[in-house]
Amino acid sequence: MQLETLYKTMYVKYVDNAKFVSPSTLPGINFTRRSLAEIYLLNTDLSYKHAFLYIRQLAIHLRNATTLKRKESFQTLYNWQFINSLQLWAELISMSKPQSGLRDLLYPVVQIIIGTMKAIPTAQYYPLRFHCISMLIKLSKGTGTFIPVLPFLLEILNSHDFNKRHKQVSMKPVSLTCILRSSKSQMQENGYTDIVMETICELILQNAAKDSHSIAFPDIYVPCIAQLKKFLSICRVANYCRKIKQLLEKLQENATHIEKSRSRIVVNLSDTAQIQNWENNIKAAGTPLTQFYESWIKVHESLKLKTLTQNDEIAEYNLPTLKRSKKQKISIPQEQDESEEDILSNNNHHSTNGDSAKKIKTIATTKSKKLMGHPRINKNVAVDTVIPSEDTDIVRNMTISDWD
Repeated sequence: MQLETLYKTMYVKYVDNAKFVSPSTLPGINFTRRSLAEIYLLNTDLSYKHAFLYIRQLAIHLRNATTLKRKESFQTLYNWQFINSLQLWAELISMSKPQSGLRDLLYPVVQIIIGTMKAIPTAQYYPLRFHCISMLIKLSKGTGTFIPVLPFLLEILNSHDFNKRHKQVSMKPVSLTCILRSSKSQMQENGYTDIVMETICELILQNAAKDSHSIAFPDIYVPCIAQLKKFLSICRVANYCRKIKQLLEKLQENATHIEKSRSRIVVNLSDTAQIQNWENNIKAAGTPLTQFYESWIKVHESLKLKTLTQNDEIAEYNLPTLKRSKKQKISIPQEQDESEEDILSNNNHHSTNGDSAKKIKTIATTKSKKLMGHPRINKNVAVDTVIPSEDTDIVRNMTISDWD
């Protein structure tokens, strides 16, 4: 009885704390989810009762959203509490043993995830679709069950216009890890389309690496290869074509490798033990796709961590800065000011009012020439010459002597 109350309380607290997801709260939510899944595995019989009850509650929310089609009912689906609950049960089922009763909940969880993606299949909810597809890949890999994931990814390639020019240019890459719905301003940026294309390639590669040792790999990925070739014939963006072409080459290379390996043996399709043994040998030896995926995921995870930090210094976003040249002052000797004051005093005593006005006007013009870069320097006084930089503009008045 105490353990049952503990299981219920821990799940309720997990859902309460998973209401908001940000780069700062995401590590704590992931740690809580993994810890709670491991605690539930201690008693699988009791965990099955709780999982069945709460998965049924999620299914009721999905049914109400699809039948009523109201804004309030859709909001019960498209929020972080609903998605984090699905992630908990998906992780619990994928971590369970094959003979555990929790494996019976695999089918309803998969149907809820697929129904959540199909509720509002618009471009604004591509981040939510990617989260759901990641859960399906995790379930397929943990349970060894084939789950059709590729149609949901290839649908984006066919429906979304990747050749459209964007109205805004984003300086920093957009991260879809902590969002479920994209805003209209984000969809108008070129960084949004870039991250959508990168995520599609990542999920296709992740799913293909999971199935790379399967004896049916060449047959399963025939539609995917055909769709990728069709996309290459339509797309006019060089960066997207390069990524899809690289992915297509790796899929074809792995399909050729599996075809050569299975052509050497006689396979009885009814003998599942023989097929399982052959696939285990291929998996242990390694495939071209798994080798490429292991090297690619290391670089990708490091770039994703840099993006989540949101730190310019760690992420190495070296933006250009404008350098302005400093204004250089030209020093004027004090003896010049004194000589000008003497001239003014002499003119006041020995000249008429008209002559003094002319003298003052000539002294004002000499001062303006000094400010323009032509000071009158005494030859007996040592003055340090100031050499202006290349960026400094030199402007002076032109005289008749310049044309001699």
